[in-house]
Amino acid sequence: MLTLVASYTKLLDNNLTAPQYFILQTLAKHDKQTSSYFANVLGVTLSAITNLSSKLVQKGYIERVVSETDRRQVHLKITDQGREVEQRMLERYKQLTDGLWSEFSGTELDLLIHSYQKMIDHLELNMNITNTKSQEE
Repeated sequence: MLTLVASYTKLLDNNLTAPQYFILQTLAKHDKQTSSYFANVLGVTLSAITNLSSKLVQKGYIERVVSETDRRQVHLKITDQGREVEQRMLERYKQLTDGLWSEFSGTELDLLIHSYQKMIDHLELNMNITNTKSQEE
C-alpha cells in the first residue's frame, strides 16, 4: 500500500515522499501539529520526523513555530507556499482520478466501500492490540 502511495506521490511531485506529502496534507487541513503527533501517526521516531520536516522547511512548505504557552514545544505549520503545493497536488489527483469510479455500479461501489471498511477496522484493531502490548512491556 505504501508503495502505491509513494508512486502516486511521485506522479504529483517528484521531490516529495509519501510521508512528506502526508505531513503537508495534514497541515493543510489542521494548520499546525507537533512532531510527536506525526511520529505517532506514522509510527516512526521523532528524529525521522525532524528529518522529514527539515526537508519541507528547506523547500519553504512548512515552518517551525514555538508554542506560546510552552516554549519547549514546537509546532509544524504550513506556509502559503506549502498550501499552494498541496492545492496543486490535490488538483493533479483530481485529474488523475477523474472518471475512475464511473465504470462501477452502485452495488460494486457499496461492496468496495464495505471491503475497505473491513480492512480499516482490522488494521485499527491490530494497531490497538500492538499499542496495548507495547504499553504493557
